[in-house]
Amino acid sequence: MEPTESMPQYLGHNTIQDFINFSKLLSDPRYTILKSNTIDVVAIILLAAARNNELFYDVVAWGEHSKVASKATFSRRKDFLEKIGLLYEESVKTPYGRPKIRLKLNEERFKDVFKIESITPN
Repeated sequence: MEPTESMPQYLGHNTIQDFINFSKLLSDPRYTILKSNTIDVVAIILLAAARNNELFYDVVAWGEHSKVASKATFSRRKDFLEKIGLLYEESVKTPYGRPKIRLKLNEERFKDVFKIESITPN
């Protein structure tokens, strides 16, 4: 089973489209220097999810279900992307338990890092 087959169970349609678009964009050879610094499938799905304000919990649930990566790997990539300013998080209060983390994309930083004029619209 392809990892994208299980995505609709966990993530929105726009996130899936952005994942496909970002995968194509970031496969360009000019980004190979970033790939060695963890721009991989995990980072790409986190960026797509952040663009669409997905919950980190849902992204990790999809990643573990589809055997893409562990929760620890997702956490490390999220920390890396936060450190370089590509995404940030927003705390979402829940009626019970710990707050959830909503991922947010810093679109200006994204355009700057990847030297693009605009991000493909949803």
